[in-house]
This record gives sequence, C-alpha cells and structure tokens, in this order.
Amino acid sequence: MGRIDMLAGRALRVAGFVMVLGFWIVMSLACPQGAAASDEFESMMPEQLSKEVRKAETEYRKVMEEVRAAENERLARKAAGAADAALKEADAELARLLHKAEMLKVQADYLDELYETKRREYKNK
Repeated sequence: MGRIDMLAGRALRVAGFVMVLGFWIVMSLACPQGAAASDEFESMMPEQLSKEVRKAETEYRKVMEEVRAAENERLARKAAGAADAALKEADAELARLLHKAEMLKVQADYLDELYETKRREYKNK
C-alpha cells in the first residue's frame, strides 16, 4: 500500500512539474514582447529614452487617478450600503487598476534607470 501511495505521489509531482513547465513554454512563445520591448529600449538614444520615461510616468499618473476614482466609488458604494456583489465588483476593478499601475510603475522605473545609465555612458564618451 505504501509503495502505491509513493508511486502515485511521484506521478502527481511529475505531472504537476510538466504542466508548469508547459505553461511557461506556452507563455514565453505566446508573449515574446517583453524581451523585444526591452531590447528596443536599450537601443534608444538618451533623448528618446527621456521621452519614453515621461510617457510611462504620465500613463502611471493617469492610472493612479483612475485608482483614486475607483477607491472613492467603492467607498461611496459601501457608505450607501451596497450589496456584497457590488462591493466585490468594485474590489475587482480596483485590483485590476492597481495591477496595471504597478506594471506601469515598474516600466517607468526601468526606463528611468536605463536612461540614467545611457546618459552617463554618452557623457563619458
């Protein structure tokens, strides 16, 4: 009995590992734009990077304004005694906006660091 449980456990672990590996392979093939975008930014001149940094920061600020509006809407719904379903819907929208804002902030920070690096490189040449 112990041997069967051990074999079943191993089979489940191997199947889980294969599924996770397959998922990552499919995702890497389906979404290659992350690496391509990174290469695209690294080939830019500092002036172009500066414009991209400002664009990313502007997008981030716009999304943060949407986040604040969604938070205010959720608080207004809660104060009005909205049903749990309405509050969950507002929470889902807020979570989506926060995730989007987080991704934009990471991109803006990356571009800012890349800009500073490129600026120093061109300054030293």
